[in-house]
Amino acid sequence: MEENKRAAGRLNEIRQRRIRNRRMIVGISFVVFAFCIVMGIQMVQKNSSLKKLKEQESKLAQQYQQELQISENLKDKEQYVHTDEYLEEMARKLGLLYPDEVIFKPED
Repeated sequence: MEENKRAAGRLNEIRQRRIRNRRMIVGISFVVFAFCIVMGIQMVQKNSSLKKLKEQESKLAQQYQQELQISENLKDKEQYVHTDEYLEEMARKLGLLYPDEVIFKPED
């Protein structure tokens, strides 16, 4: 009879271990699943941020090229301002002329 009690005690102990093992497996599985969900959400957010940053980089690169073109145009204009051709053009706009020059203006 005592052997039956011992055998029953061992069976009960084995059942308790199995239950604990199952609970542990379920708990670990839940933690892994939750971790995967969190990582998936983070990946989506980072991908979205990366896309926005790439768009911003593209816009800034385009703006930089435009600014370089404007800078080049200003350098060309600066060189043109120092020429005799520019001085003559400005003098004509201001109504100035050479000593022997006559300007005819059309009637409206």
